[in-house]
Order: sequence, then structure tokens, then C-alpha cells
Amino acid sequence: MSPRSRLAYVAALAAATVLVAPTTPVHAAEPETPTTDITLTRWDNAGDFAKGSSSGLLPGKHGALRIAGSTGTTTYTDPFGDGTAKTYETGTWTSPVVETGYAIDESVTSWDVATPTGTWAEIRFRGRKADGTWTKWFVMGRWTAGDDFAAGDIHRTSVNGQNDTDAALYTDTYVARTGKEPEAFQTSVTLLRPEGSTASPSLRSLSTLTNEYIPSSAYPGTSTPTLDREIDLGVPPFSQNKHRGEYPEFGGGGQVWCSPTSTTMVQYHWGREVPASELEGIVAPNGDPQVDYAAINTWDYAYEGAGNWPFNTAYATRWGLDGFVTRLRSLAEAERFVKAGIPLVVSANWDLEEMPESGYGTDGHLLVIGGFTAEGDPIIYDPNYPSNDQVRNVYTRENFERVWQTSTDGITYVIHPHQVKLPGNATNW
Repeated sequence: MSPRSRLAYVAALAAATVLVAPTTPVHAAEPETPTTDITLTRWDNAGDFAKGSSSGLLPGKHGALRIAGSTGTTTYTDPFGDGTAKTYETGTWTSPVVETGYAIDESVTSWDVATPTGTWAEIRFRGRKADGTWTKWFVMGRWTAGDDFAAGDIHRTSVNGQNDTDAALYTDTYVARTGKEPEAFQTSVTLLRPEGSTASPSLRSLSTLTNEYIPSSAYPGTSTPTLDREIDLGVPPFSQNKHRGEYPEFGGGGQVWCSPTSTTMVQYHWGREVPASELEGIVAPNGDPQVDYAAINTWDYAYEGAGNWPFNTAYATRWGLDGFVTRLRSLAEAERFVKAGIPLVVSANWDLEEMPESGYGTDGHLLVIGGFTAEGDPIIYDPNYPSNDQVRNVYTRENFERVWQTSTDGITYVIHPHQVKLPGNATNW
């Protein structure tokens, strides 16, 4: 597949019924080459935020940025609301210019923003091209954790219709056009609260993933296992399919809930359960109302799905977890996380003949790497089975690594408590 054929492929995915957000089709990276051009740039403390520029924001508890007084207003009409324009006070943080050292083909931004009722955040990205000119600011998402629309919450949403001659935006993924690849970027977050309110959103962290396009033909084959024993993290198994028919206004369970189901598995692995008070009124006749709750609270009203990647990691941060979207280069890298006790949510698609042990093919799916056998095969907690007791599976290392790397370039949600350290330093986490 050529570098630009991925655009047509993504457009086809956007029109199809898929399991995850229609982001860019992705391509294999060199599994064990540390110089592969994948970079995660993070800002997650007062010192990091001080490197950027703020307007109307000041650091609060634990260094999170909050609106500090009235610094200007803007109006916003929720496209999924009653059509009434509302006025908001705003404050904005903009990152420093980040030089990547390579041409950026794709980018995904994820965030941790707390949003009291009625408040929200807009996340944006722009790139500086080789000729020194900047792209426009692309809106990567309008985020709120709440859904109390009567009390003033907006409908969380990605933003369609932003494509231009520089780039295309596919729900949550920026894709540069040929010859317009940025060599540097900035990310920006605007916090908004209703005019006259004293509440404020809090920007706690921001992560921007950038990577250079690498063709599937570059995939070098199966990585060498790094563990000499079986590790099974014992992730709580949740089935997406036991929820078929539930909440049709939010996709009706089943195949479209793979992302929130996988996110919930990792959330519950860390013991961060949704409080019973939050689950009151959730109708889940087959149990596990926390899965329905996650689907409702990750729902992207423009995409009409619960598979928006950064919406899922942002949802996980509601429960005191750190979460971000990145790409891993191989199962060898995934083993480092599992050894550190961290299960991973990963995205892949495959035909049945590519991974017959799964028993199905998919245009796009999310599942959990929850361990490895002593032989190096991944222990996969796959929500695409009828019941919870069928979710834990062992897939073939060769097959699983190939489809994960060649279909999504190793897209991964990393979700963990702040006190659980990531496995050393790398460019992509």
C-alpha cells in the first residue's frame, strides 16, 4: 500500500460498519529498532506547562491549569443540542514548538482534562511545514466527561469537515497530504466555562503522538520474545456481545462497543470501579452495567460511535488513572509493559485467514494484551465473544503481531495508575 493510498482506505472505513473510530489505516514499523520515527510528546506537570504559553490560566492543585478570572469570552452552539448559542469564558494553553526531526505523516493527541458540569475543553493541533508556513489549527476534539445536558453539558464530539490541501482529519487522527508533511508542531487546549461560573476545567496532562509513514512492506517479521516465563495479569474479562441490543441510541452494544469494553477491562484491573451511584439507572439485563456506562460516556456524537481513541483514554483518567494513545513497535515492546504489570488496549484488523485462531475477521477491533505465555504468545482478553468466560484467549505471536503492526502500526492505549511506573524511557512513551 502506497503512502497516500491510506487516505482512500480510511475514507472507505469511514463509510463502513467498523468496530473502532475510522482513523488512518496504518503501517508496520520496525519492531525492535529504537530509531523508528514514532514520538510521544507529553506535558503533565507545572514545569512542562511552563514551557508553553498560557492566556487566562494559572496552575492549581498538582500543577493542573485552570481558568484564572475572566480573560475573554466566546460563543458556542452545540450542534447536537437545542440550537441555542451559549457564552463561555475561556483560557488557553499552547505548547512550545516541537521539532520532531522527521516529516510527520500522522498525529493523534490525547488528554486528561477534568470537566465539572457545564465546562469543557477544545484540543487543537497544527504543523509547521518544510517551507516554514503553518497549517491551520485542526480541532482534535471537544471534550466533556459529563452528559447532564439539562445542567449545561455539551455533547462531546470530534469535528468533521476540516480537511484541506494540507491535511485530512479522520475523527481523531491528523494525516498529512503528500508534500505537506510538517516538520514541527504545536498542540493547544482551550478550557471553557459558562459565563459567570466560578467552576473551571483542569488541564492535567496532554500527549501528542507523531509518526512518519512506514509501509506495510517494511514489516520485518515476528519479534523475539523477551520473557522466559508466563505472565498473566488476570485482567477482569468483559464481553461486549452480552450487551447486544442495549442502548441503541449509543450503538446497541455488540461490535461497536469493543473500545469502551476493553478500556473498562483495564480500568477494573486497576480496581477503579465505577461507583454504584453512577450506575443507578443503567439497564444491563445481562450484567456489567459499567460497560454500558463506559460506552455512553465515551460516545462521540459526530462519529456516532464509542471508538474514538483519545475519548477512551480521557474517560479512563476520570478514575484517577493516567492514559494516553501511542504506537508500539512490536510485541517485544508490549512485553516490557506486561512485565511492569501494565495491560494494554490495542487496535487491529484482520481477515479470518490471517488469524484463524480468533475465529472471525474484523474491519477494526480493540482488545487487551493481558500477558504472555512462556513461549511468547500473547494472552489476549478479547471482548468479541458471547460471554465473559470466553474472553481470555491465547493468540499466535506471529499472527497477532503481524496484524497489529501492519493494520494500525501498533496503536495502543496505555492506561495505568500514576504510581505504577512505565517501563523505562522510549521515544514512544
